Amino acid sequence: MTEQYHLDVLRQGIDVWNQWRQEHHSIQPDFSGMDFRGAQLSRVDLSGARLNGADLSRADLKESLLIRADLSGAILSGVNLVSADLQGANLRAAILSNANLSDAILSNANLIDADLSGAILTGAEVTGTNFSGVDFSDADLSGIDFSQANIHGARLGKAYFSRRSDTPPGQRQQGNQRVGIDAEDLDERVHEDWANEE
Repeated sequence: MTEQYHLDVLRQGIDVWNQWRQEHHSIQPDFSGMDFRGAQLSRVDLSGARLNGADLSRADLKESLLIRADLSGAILSGVNLVSADLQGANLRAAILSNANLSDAILSNANLIDADLSGAILTGAEVTGTNFSGVDFSDADLSGIDFSQANIHGARLGKAYFSRRSDTPPGQRQQGNQRVGIDAEDLDERVHEDWANEE
């Protein structure tokens, strides 16, 4: 349930909000299910915030702090997450189609890696993005070029790289070269998943 007071503070502007967060860092803001479509939220501190089920389509979250934020099931289509800090964020089943994640940080040795299991990232821009150790299990990674991203140790088990419905019967559309992935970057389990896929 969205806390009206938190929303009122945020509406006063990013600077006011970030100052309030510094003074009340133990409070977990709740924006669950909130409509933030097209919102200008660059450099906002939403660390630990509940944003599950929120609609952030085409929002500007450039350089924002979303450390350990709950974005599960959120709609992030076309969102600007350039240089955003998403370490430890819960992005399970989130929709990130055509999102710009360039230079975003989703992994750090000192924090739990972001969870993107079941997320939809079709057509997302990931140049310079740190996905090291991130969980992509069952994620839709269609149309993504990972050649300029760090995916070392990422868990890609059962992720798919082209729409399953578009794949002609008997043809295999997944492949390391097509999506710019080096074999040594893959979690060992992904090799087994690909080999065993019918």
